[in-house]
Amino acid sequence: MKKIRHVYIYGILRFFFILFDVIPRNAALFLGKLLGIAVYRFSRTARDVAFENVQYLHPTVENNSTRRMLVIRNFTNIGRNLADALRLMKYRNGSLNRIVRIKNGNNIRELLNRKKGLIVVTAHLGCWELIPAYFSQIGYNVNVIAQEVYDRNVNRVINRIRESFSVRVIDKDRSPIVALKRLLRGEAVGILIDQNTRKNSVPVEFLGREANAPIGPAYLAMKTGAPVVPVAIHRLQDDIHLLEVGKEIEILNTGDEQKNICINTRRCSKAIERYIVKYPDEWVWSLRRWG
Repeated sequence: MKKIRHVYIYGILRFFFILFDVIPRNAALFLGKLLGIAVYRFSRTARDVAFENVQYLHPTVENNSTRRMLVIRNFTNIGRNLADALRLMKYRNGSLNRIVRIKNGNNIRELLNRKKGLIVVTAHLGCWELIPAYFSQIGYNVNVIAQEVYDRNVNRVINRIRESFSVRVIDKDRSPIVALKRLLRGEAVGILIDQNTRKNSVPVEFLGREANAPIGPAYLAMKTGAPVVPVAIHRLQDDIHLLEVGKEIEILNTGDEQKNICINTRRCSKAIERYIVKYPDEWVWSLRRWG
């Protein structure tokens, strides 16, 4: 049954991958919005998880009507961001700046000039696949640590898009050794740190609840001396994506390694949490972040 579902999902993904490639962007975004609404209406599991998670956002999300509007906007935004992600290969000719603007981009250049590499932490917020593609297109050596998704065919589509922008994918199971080597060569390594993981993680407070956060960024920074910076992307009203580069995260590196890892992991998590609170419409609330 699971294999049949995977084939079904892959077929839908391939259909939209081809369709979005041949129709204008405005039409693709409109269809993406409809796709998001369809998932909201027909995927009870995703909808229920999103509602459960949203209630922990902050005190202003305090009634069912407000939560429902936030979740509906969230699903439609995810659909629109999926449309842009699947159309990404149309911008391989150096034209990604047509749909992406950057804020505080000099922070990246200044940190990379230290010649110690750069660790970029981000979240499943906005059209996050645009982040490594954009930085690679403007001349940086970019790597992303990624875990294979549930289906090999879907994974192949995702990696094909990334590799078309010369973004190198580091398998999560081999990430410590490979990432260390890339950082020591002065390259950038991007890591999504908002997933619930029990392996190589420590507990942090995330949006008011305890969750597990990966220790990878803290470990790599402490081993290499590479600076760590939070980055997030979100959609503006004119459908341009604004890529925001935050301030460098201060990494504690004293004699107590375990304590340092815990403190530094919490600092990384808190840095991306601020973006989620700022742009709640675009975080993937249907992720099982807690529990």
